[in-house]
Amino acid sequence: MITIKDVAKLAEVNISTVSKVFNGYSGISDATKEKIFKAAEELGYIPSKSAVELSRGIQPYLGLIVNNLNTNSAKDEYIFRIVSGVQERTSELDMDLTLFTTTQIKKKDYSYVDFCKHHRLLGAIVHGLDMSDPYLAQLLESPLPCVLIDIEHESQTAAFISTDNVQASEDVVQLLYNKGARKICHILGTPNADVTLRRKEGFLKAAARLGLSQEDILIIPGEFNEHLAYVNMKKTLENHKDIQGVFASSDLMALGAMRAIREMGLTLGKDIALVGFDGLAALEYTSPAIATVQQDFHSMGRIAVDTMVSIAKGDNFSARNYVPYHLLERESVR
Repeated sequence: MITIKDVAKLAEVNISTVSKVFNGYSGISDATKEKIFKAAEELGYIPSKSAVELSRGIQPYLGLIVNNLNTNSAKDEYIFRIVSGVQERTSELDMDLTLFTTTQIKKKDYSYVDFCKHHRLLGAIVHGLDMSDPYLAQLLESPLPCVLIDIEHESQTAAFISTDNVQASEDVVQLLYNKGARKICHILGTPNADVTLRRKEGFLKAAARLGLSQEDILIIPGEFNEHLAYVNMKKTLENHKDIQGVFASSDLMALGAMRAIREMGLTLGKDIALVGFDGLAALEYTSPAIATVQQDFHSMGRIAVDTMVSIAKGDNFSARNYVPYHLLERESVR
């Protein structure tokens, strides 16, 4: 993306001078204005209305786009944590925040880019979209500033905030191995989700490093769905009675796996170890408590806002942002 910095460099003036010209300030010579307009035209730079408003101290709307929100999302408290982090930081910056869902946008037959332009949004913070979504690809190819949560992509106008899903998954497999598990099952999330692919990558990397063979590992679908994880885990245990460890790619699926393990007459934490991923509060209160990777979703939301503002202003920004995680050992692995 061409920024105001590029225009200033080509015109051989200060960034503040370019900003003053685009915002209609007086006191700039005609010769300097001409140089700046010529540089902007040569580079194809067009200042966005939202960015201009931001430079004038007028705080434009910031959009948070999340995948379908419905009653099934109630247990996924991490969505609330992201929203609370975003809302808290925008409030501190005196910015207005608008929450949109993908269902809401698609019903209006908008692409994400057109939707943001229509609502004059500064940019979009995005969470939960499928990598196969054509509207997501269009958003990433556009000059519209965007910050992705749990989708690793970076460009001149895009940054991401995430847990290091590969490393965290390696840590989970290492934990299960240290507890004695030599046959381990991994329950996958939604097939085209970025986090699903990265957690699978970490699972396979750790298995290879530890010398586990193809016969020692199993990978089954779960699609971040508690019931589907339960059904597939039970079928798998019926056919593979020697499974000693289970790594579920989300806490919801870990709850489904726990139910299947119990119905098969196995004792969690003794006959078989189980680890989830997310850090939902519910897992602390199961019996036994389920081990999990605790993610800091609230910080992800706050960092996303600051990154968005930096992109829109043309400031330097970090395109890759990994938020620390904690692997919580609980009774399900003891």
